[in-house]
Amino acid sequence: MKNKIMLLIIFILGMTYVQIASADLQLNSIQFDPAIIAAGDEVDIVVQFNEVGITSEDKIGNKDYTFEVILEPDDTLTEEYVTIQDAKGDDVKGIIFGGEYYNRRFRIKVMNNAPAGNYEFKLIGQWYYKGKKEGSSQYLRFKMPVKKEGIILDISTYETVPAEVRPGENYVKIVGFVENTGEKDAKVVEVNLKLPEGIDSSYTNNNRIWVGRVNAGENKKLIFFVDIDDVVKPDTYNMDYHINYMDVDDNQYQKTITLPFLIKERPYIEVVESVGEGKAGETAKLYVKVKNTGTESAEAVDVRILKQSSQPFNFDVRSDYIGELEPEEEGTAIFDIAVNSDAEIKTYDFKVLIRSKGDSDEGDDNIYTYNRRAQLKVTGKATNKLLIYGLIGGAILILLIIINMIFKRRKRR
Repeated sequence: MKNKIMLLIIFILGMTYVQIASADLQLNSIQFDPAIIAAGDEVDIVVQFNEVGITSEDKIGNKDYTFEVILEPDDTLTEEYVTIQDAKGDDVKGIIFGGEYYNRRFRIKVMNNAPAGNYEFKLIGQWYYKGKKEGSSQYLRFKMPVKKEGIILDISTYETVPAEVRPGENYVKIVGFVENTGEKDAKVVEVNLKLPEGIDSSYTNNNRIWVGRVNAGENKKLIFFVDIDDVVKPDTYNMDYHINYMDVDDNQYQKTITLPFLIKERPYIEVVESVGEGKAGETAKLYVKVKNTGTESAEAVDVRILKQSSQPFNFDVRSDYIGELEPEEEGTAIFDIAVNSDAEIKTYDFKVLIRSKGDSDEGDDNIYTYNRRAQLKVTGKATNKLLIYGLIGGAILILLIIINMIFKRRKRR
């Protein structure tokens, strides 16, 4: 009988412990200040709660018992974008209803780059008896809505000058605006344009622009200059705009915005072969073979040969018109070049200037110029024709004199 009574007592005590351990916190009211929260705000969270479950009445008002509460983030979003400045909170004496109710004010900071959404928190309650934990921890979970984003920087109104960008163009002007469409001001804003291969900065500033302050609802103009390589492939390239900025509390942020940059097709004329040789004192022929290695047809292709004033050559016709060249098509320009008699025996370089138009069917009315080179080889000295003619003439004269003398002798007989 005594054993049964003892088991019953143990069972009752065990049930009592379970009930105490299962005690929880009950939310009575919660207030946020400000009521509508935007990223970048500092927020006061006022929570009123009480314990539910079986608790001992002698804890209330007993100095040996203390009840502490800790505020913690309860999801990864809150952990990343919220800083809890006062995790234990302050007692709010003015709205206590009975001794078993608790009222706490907690202060948090929402980061400026926090996205809109519901942020989850966990309130952890714990009884202490003379500084030592008593019973299990108790939990209260709630959500805080962030309805507006803080600083939202973006690149808008993006255009280029010229409007159609093609390989080989230098000082292409890129015009845009950095705009803050958020609710908070940004300061110390700096934009750094990262360029893909084949596109380079026109100036030594490497396309790094100091913008300064961009208040909420404000925009600032951006101007970049880039050079496009002659042989870059026509395509759509990604331009990465790296933005560094700070909020008004000196927190630093980084953001990258990627925008497309279209490079259109164009013709590209190269000299693939130059053949020509002659002797000093003669007229030589120079053959200049050109090829359109671009991705667009070239119209009105014209090849002009230029010489330095010190070069021992003369020519009346300096250019040869080829016409239209499709991609990968070749054409040959032919030049008659008079080689001075005092020209040295060696290979001479000529500057070749090629001009062409773009493909008008593709809306390309640009004029393209190409500086190329061609070579002419002087292989020796031409025979002096005047001397030959003089010798022949002299021989004829002597022959005539001899014939005349023979004729006179016969006549005397």
